[in-house]
Amino acid sequence: MTYDVNMDAMREYVLGKYRNEGEFDFMKEGMLEKIVELLLRVDAAYMEGLEEEGEYDDDAAYELLFESMRKQFPDYKMYAMRFCEDYLDFAEEFLVNEGAIEWI
Repeated sequence: MTYDVNMDAMREYVLGKYRNEGEFDFMKEGMLEKIVELLLRVDAAYMEGLEEEGEYDDDAAYELLFESMRKQFPDYKMYAMRFCEDYLDFAEEFLVNEGAIEWI
């Protein structure tokens, strides 16, 4: 399964949403970007791992994102749940806006 998504545009969109929200302004400089980069990589790897007819499972993707963030950024593990939920919402908004996903 291949996806034709401009990952740079998606990264900027997601980062912009977090910045506008302002809930994670307390993070050390550059940390927001590092976490978003991790989440984008984990999510992309999950999508690439889907079989040809596989469906994106929000719960499975969330678990992968959540565990990856907790392992890679233990100082922010108390925020992992909210951060990952927001990421999934922001990524979905971007993909819908780009016409990259369809609702059946």
